[in-house]
Amino acid sequence: MASILPGTRLVLPLHGVSYDFYQQVRRAPGNRLLRMTYHDGTLEIMSPQYRHEKYSRRIGLVVLAVTSVLGIPCQGTGSTTFSRRGPRMSQGWGKEPDQSFYLTHESRIRGKDEIDLEVDPPPDLWIEVDHRGSSRGRMRLYAALGVPEIWRFRPRRQQLWFGSLQECTYVEIVRSLALPMLTPELVLEALNLGADLPESQWDPLLRNWIQGRLSPA
Repeated sequence: MASILPGTRLVLPLHGVSYDFYQQVRRAPGNRLLRMTYHDGTLEIMSPQYRHEKYSRRIGLVVLAVTSVLGIPCQGTGSTTFSRRGPRMSQGWGKEPDQSFYLTHESRIRGKDEIDLEVDPPPDLWIEVDHRGSSRGRMRLYAALGVPEIWRFRPRRQQLWFGSLQECTYVEIVRSLALPMLTPELVLEALNLGADLPESQWDPLLRNWIQGRLSPA
């Protein structure tokens, strides 16, 4: 299987793709840096850019700092590929989140080197950085994978949306289910603390902020 060389920002949609072909393309060694979205026969391939990765990493660091300071079990799974085969050859779902975490179900995957959605739960929290507004159209895919909670961040608008899976669709929530001490406004406040700082200088400020704003009295 030929690999696809990542260069400038690439969004390449392919239609009429079987789930097996998607898996073959996904596993090709030269494609490991590419992100792929597969939904019922349509495969979209993209090469993420620095701005995208910067925001996703920073939101992920907020989650890690909160769970570390508050002593909450957490296992990050980053941009792991999560996929599930459908009943027909051209039916199935697969995607890499920008960040993902096991919190409520962390013990279910503890010690594992591989995650199989046929037997393992999906991540409790799935984070998407959305520059083009495209993640809204992918909600059916997230629901098919069984992801219970989505955070969608729009960098240009500085908007963060929390959604909870309810009856095959995502409904806006004002407080995280996986991390109930967090609201979209609090996460944005945490991000703004380090807007002009490198991660190494932001981290101690972030931890102090968590102790002051989120720690139980």
